Amino acid sequence: MQTWDVVVVGAGVCGLTVAQNLQERGRSVLLLDKGSRPGGRLSSRPLDGRLLNPSVDTVRSHDPEVTQEIMHRTGARFTPVTEGRADGAFDEPAGDIAKRWAAGTTLRSTVVTHLVVQESGLIHVVPHGSGAPFAGRAVVLTAPVPQSVKILRGSGLLVAPELHEVTYDKRAVLLCVVDGGAQGDLPGHLVGRSTPDGVIEAVRVRHRDDAGQLWLEVFASPQWTEATWEADATFAQAALLFELIRLLPGAPVVDSELKRWRYANAVESVPDATFSRRADQPGIFVAGDGFGRLHGHPSGVSRAVRSGLDVARALT
Repeated sequence: MQTWDVVVVGAGVCGLTVAQNLQERGRSVLLLDKGSRPGGRLSSRPLDGRLLNPSVDTVRSHDPEVTQEIMHRTGARFTPVTEGRADGAFDEPAGDIAKRWAAGTTLRSTVVTHLVVQESGLIHVVPHGSGAPFAGRAVVLTAPVPQSVKILRGSGLLVAPELHEVTYDKRAVLLCVVDGGAQGDLPGHLVGRSTPDGVIEAVRVRHRDDAGQLWLEVFASPQWTEATWEADATFAQAALLFELIRLLPGAPVVDSELKRWRYANAVESVPDATFSRRADQPGIFVAGDGFGRLHGHPSGVSRAVRSGLDVARALT
């Protein structure tokens, strides 16, 4: 069995930051992720024969080191907004940026269920409950904090008390394709469009093809998301489609898919740390966008990068 210096669970923004920075310092790193594509919230999703990129368009940062890291990895352009704050915009689809960010890493698609700490100090990362483990001298859990807590609990390991306080917003998002060619007066720019009753908070155009089809990302409001979270998914999808048609009367929807993102944005974090490591478990780190002050790093991407940079520094 190969032993890695570090095994990183989760190939989102934090995991990619950890992996790239450690590899540049000569460490061997294995990235594990349950998805088929890297990037977490930056990854692409298939819809009607095209990869859709439902993700962040901009990143807000008050941290020059974070800003520099994102520009270095992605080519994003950051523009100063106020003193000490800059907003960055991606020139390419987020899925393409995620692939570039992951370039050169060793990434395997698998579901991690638990960890086993060996008497030697090595940590075995077990996939699928009983699969052949991956051995690491250190392990970094970068999934949303509640998921990392479940892995620790399932491993029989102690969980730092502050991790129980981290919570996330839920968000229902409708990904859909609209045949704009059937109606010539569809607005070319839908960002920010919302329904008067507050069901749809915003609509973003993700792609427009030569035939006039629009690939849209439709955000339900937090209130509507919470009220319908336990409702039948087909009902929720139909309700959002009905509201979308109110915004775009006469434009036929070709395809749609409902996404329920349980970990859309951290609303309670560990404010005074950028990662967690118990003294009795020094080889196991919990990191990601659930750390850092929300007002100091309002963007989840910038918090995830800050966390990843500090974990990489701690491991070298």
